[in-house]
Amino acid sequence: MKYLFFIRFTRKSLAVLAVFAWAGMPTIQALAATVDKAANFTLFDEQGKAVELHYHQQADAVILIGHRLGSALVQESVRAVQDLLSEQAAADVPVFMINPQSSVSRAELAADKARIGSDYPLLQDNMQLVASTLALSHAGEVLVIDPTRWQIVYRGPVIGPGSEPARQQLQALLTEQTAPQREPVTVAFSDAWAEEAFQFAAIDALGQISYARTIAPLLAEKCASCHREGGIAPWAMSSHQMVQGFSPMIREVILTKRMPPWHADPEVNSFKHDLSLSADEARKLVHWIDTGAARGEGEDPLLAIKAVTTEWEMGEPDLIVELPEFPVPATGVLDYQFFEVKNPLDRDVWVKAVQIAPGDRQVVHHAIATFGETSAMGERVGSGESLLQAQLMTFVPGNETYEYPENTGVFIPQGSSFFTQMHYTTYGQETVDKTRIGLYFSEEEPQYMLQHYSILDQTLHIPAGAAAHEEAAYYQFQRDAVIYSLFPHAHYRGRSSQFSLVYPDGSERLVLSVPNYDFNWQRYFQFEEPLEVPAGTKVIHSTVYDNSSANLSNPDPTVSVRFGEQTWEEMLYGGISFRYADARPGDNEVDPMQYLTSIGMGFMDTDMDGKVTLDEMPERQRQSLALAFVMLDKDKSGGLEHAEFRQLMSSRNGF
Repeated sequence: MKYLFFIRFTRKSLAVLAVFAWAGMPTIQALAATVDKAANFTLFDEQGKAVELHYHQQADAVILIGHRLGSALVQESVRAVQDLLSEQAAADVPVFMINPQSSVSRAELAADKARIGSDYPLLQDNMQLVASTLALSHAGEVLVIDPTRWQIVYRGPVIGPGSEPARQQLQALLTEQTAPQREPVTVAFSDAWAEEAFQFAAIDALGQISYARTIAPLLAEKCASCHREGGIAPWAMSSHQMVQGFSPMIREVILTKRMPPWHADPEVNSFKHDLSLSADEARKLVHWIDTGAARGEGEDPLLAIKAVTTEWEMGEPDLIVELPEFPVPATGVLDYQFFEVKNPLDRDVWVKAVQIAPGDRQVVHHAIATFGETSAMGERVGSGESLLQAQLMTFVPGNETYEYPENTGVFIPQGSSFFTQMHYTTYGQETVDKTRIGLYFSEEEPQYMLQHYSILDQTLHIPAGAAAHEEAAYYQFQRDAVIYSLFPHAHYRGRSSQFSLVYPDGSERLVLSVPNYDFNWQRYFQFEEPLEVPAGTKVIHSTVYDNSSANLSNPDPTVSVRFGEQTWEEMLYGGISFRYADARPGDNEVDPMQYLTSIGMGFMDTDMDGKVTLDEMPERQRQSLALAFVMLDKDKSGGLEHAEFRQLMSSRNGF
C-alpha cells in the first residue's frame, strides 16, 4: 500500500512543483492543498536513532510537529499537544518534531529539545525533503495522521484561533465509531505566524538541473556499480529512460534511507566506499524527479556504463577454490554445511584480497572462509571447529569482496586446507549451489598479519513482543592494535547496532553506529583512518532487537528468541578486522583458547569492568567453580581478569 500512497502523491503534486521554484512559501502553500497522504520516510533523531513513519502502522494516530531552533511557538504547540493527549492517556499516539533547517547539528537539536521540555523525538530533516514532501510549512504546524491509510486528517496550528479542529480530528481518530472516510481538514495560519514559515534551500532553477551533467554522473558514481547489466541489482540504470521509469521508486527509497544501501550514521566517523548521498545530492535528485525527470540536452552518460562480464570484481584471481556442489531443496530448513578443500599450492603464499562468489545468490545466506591444518574427514567437514582457525573473509549480501589494508595480509602455508561454513536458505525452487572463492596473492611479504576476531553472546535472550531489547558484549585487546573495520550482524529482528571503544582510562568513544540496520545489506565498515588503540581497550558491540509485531520482518513476535544460527533465531555478532601494532612471531597462528577466553569474557562480564565474578557465571556452574575462583583470583580483586579467566577456561577445557 505504501507504494500506492506514494504514487498518488507524485501524480497530484508534480504539476504544482513544475510551476513553482522550490525555494520558499508559495510552493509549500500550494502543495498543502494537494498532499493528503503521508509518504513514508526515515529520519534520525537528536540521539542518532532512526525513526520510520510507517513503522507506526498499529498506532491510533501519529502526530508530526514542525520545529525551528529557539521558537516559542514550537514550545507552546508541543505543550498544547501534550495537554491534548493527556486526555487520552491510554491511546497509542507517537509524536515527533521535525526540523528542516539544513545546517543544524544534533547537539543543537538536543539542546533545544531540553529547552522545550519534551520527550518527543526531534527528527533531523537536513536534506529538507521530508518537510517539503509533507508540505510542512511552519514551525509549530501540526499534522495529525491516520495510520490505517496514512491520511493527513488535520494540518495547521494547534494553538490560537482556529485550532479546535485539531482536537476534534484527534478525538475522532481515537473513537471506535469514527467514520472510515473522514475528510481532511486544513487550517490556515494567521499573519502572526509569518516568522515561523520555513525557508527551503534554493536549487539552481528547478527544471534546469541537468540530467547529463548532474544526475547521470551522480547515479553512475553511487548506484550503477550494482544497477548495471549483470550486476546484483534487480534492474539496470542503463539509460535515462530506465531511470525515469523507476523514478518514483528512487524517490521513495531515498526518503526511507533504503538506498543507496549504506547504513552507517554519517555523523559518526568516515568510512571507505561510502555510497551515501550528501544532503545536496539527495535534494537535487529528488527535485529533478519531482519536476518530471527531464532528459534535457547532452549525451547520456549511463549509456557508457559497461555490463558485468565477469564475476570477479578485481579480475581473474591467482587461485580459485571451488567448493563441492550442494543441492538445495525447494523448501525446508538446512543445517549449516562445512566444506574442506585441500590447498593445491606447493608453496606458501600471502593473500591480499578475497572474493566469495556464490553459485546461486538466492540460497547463500552467508559464507565464512577460513584455513588451517588438513583434517582426516575429506571435503565435508563434520563440525564448526574450523571457525577457530584464521579467517579469510565473511560473505553476506553487500560484502562480497575484501581487499586487505595496505601492508597487511593473511599467510597460507602449503599443505593446509581451506574451510568454509555455508548457510543455505530455501526459496521455493530446487537448485544446486557451487560457491567459489577467489584469492589474490601479494608479490612481497607484508609487514603485518591481518587478524579477525568476533564478539558474540550465546546467552542471548529476547522476550516475546519486545520492541527495543538491547544486548551487548565486548572484545578486549591484550596488545596495542590498529582497527581497520567493524562488522555488525544480526538477523530479522535486528533494528540498530553500535560499536564503542572503552579505553584503559575509562573514557569511551562511539566509533560506528548503524541506526537502521538492514539484514539484506551487511558489510564490513572500513575506517578512512584506522583506529590505533592501546592494550586493554574494550570494543563494545551492542544491538537493539525488535521482536514486536510492528517489525514486518519478524518471523514470530509471540516467541522468546534465543541465540541461533537460523534466521528465525537471533545473533549478537560483531566482527573486528585489525592488526597488532608490533609484528611478532606466531601472529599468523590462531590460539583457540585465547579466542574462547576473549569470547567468554565478552558476554559473561555483564558489567564490563574487565573481570568475571562468580555471580556473573552461569548459575548452574557457580557452586562447582567457587573454589577455583578463590584459587585463581591471585590479586584478590573479587573476579578473574583475562589471564586468570584463561586459566579457568583451560582447566575446564573451555566449559
